[in-house]
Parts: sequence; structure tokens; C-alpha cells
Amino acid sequence: MDEKLERDLARESLTIASTNARMKAFIIDDILISLLVIVAFWENFIALASDFTAIMSYLNSLFIVIAIMKVSYQTLFLTLYGATLGKMVAKITVIEINTFARPTLISALSRSVVRIISEMMFFIGFIWAFFNPSHQTWQDIAGKTIVIDA
Repeated sequence: MDEKLERDLARESLTIASTNARMKAFIIDDILISLLVIVAFWENFIALASDFTAIMSYLNSLFIVIAIMKVSYQTLFLTLYGATLGKMVAKITVIEINTFARPTLISALSRSVVRIISEMMFFIGFIWAFFNPSHQTWQDIAGKTIVIDA
């Protein structure tokens, strides 16, 4: 970990969020988005209910819509609260490295877009956190953020 960042976190009595808390938040957030998609497109899911392949094909056709929902959700909540609903449940928050304040709109947006890219690349950006001393994912690096215990 960067020595300056480590000193600054210690000075502010902040601790980096655990990988388990981050995974918990990720799962909760993805379930919420999935439920929103199902509710929004319920009639189409019912019409295709007898054919799993057709449902999967339909979900693939919704990729752009789902990506926009995810980016909007992440950006809005990080900008307003510094945490998504999943992060709130997991008791973690996102802060900018330089200010230790919740992310700005630009920081949250870039973080959210890179998160989608990481998901598309088999979650490599998330796996990155296991080898990063600050447990930063690609989206954290792009947004110049860090996830801490709330």
C-alpha cells in the first residue's frame, strides 16, 4: 500500500473494507438490479417462461439496458451517499483517495463504467483487488477511490 495513503488512513482512523464485505455488497447490489430487470420486463419473462434458452437470449438482448441501469444505480448512490444499498448493508463506503470525501459525479461515473468493463472481462478487475495492497479493483483505480469500513 502507498505509505502516504496508509498514514492518512491511520490518521483518520479509517480501515480498508474486507474482501468479504465487498463481495457481500456486490451480491446484494446484483440481486437488486436483477429484481429490477425482472419487474420491469415481467410480461416478457412470463411469455418466455417455458424456454430457458429464450429467456437467456432475451436477457442478452437487454445488455445495454442492464448496463445503463447498473451504471446509473452505482453513480447515483455513490455520488449521493458514498455507498450503494449493498454497501450500506455491508457497512462499507467509497471515498476518494485525495479528499476522503464521497466520490464526485465524475469519479463515481468513471468507477461505474469501469465496473461494467471489468464484469465483461470475466471479473478480472475485481480479482485484481486480491493482489493489490489497498484492495483496489480496476474501478477503484479508475475513480481514484478506496472502499473503507463505514
